[in-house]
Amino acid sequence: MKKFFILALFVLGMYNASAFAMAQEIILTELYSIMPLDDPGDNGAGGRPNPNLIIATIDGDQLSIDAGADEHPYVEVVAPETGEVVAEEEFEGETTMSIPDEGNYEVYIYTESGSVMMGEFEVE
Repeated sequence: MKKFFILALFVLGMYNASAFAMAQEIILTELYSIMPLDDPGDNGAGGRPNPNLIIATIDGDQLSIDAGADEHPYVEVVAPETGEVVAEEEFEGETTMSIPDEGNYEVYIYTESGSVMMGEFEVE
């Protein structure tokens, strides 16, 4: 009886494992950046956002982006096979967007400072 109970817990755990899945981070790559060369207040910091500070994750069909409190980016989610924009939003700080269908997608994040970051993800 004890072996049956342990086996039942194991099988039940396998079916519920997806309910406890963690959000998967989307790796963002900086595609384009505009850097002013004559900015007197720059102090050598570069003036552009650090792509490591903008965090994008996918959890099921929920895309979450955290750009920090000082950023007001615009985000587009594109289906690369068709080129269709399936979601877009301008937000402050952070946002969560629902992706309607399963498939592969690209996310483009446009910052106020002129940087464009891109990442790829899959909705299952």
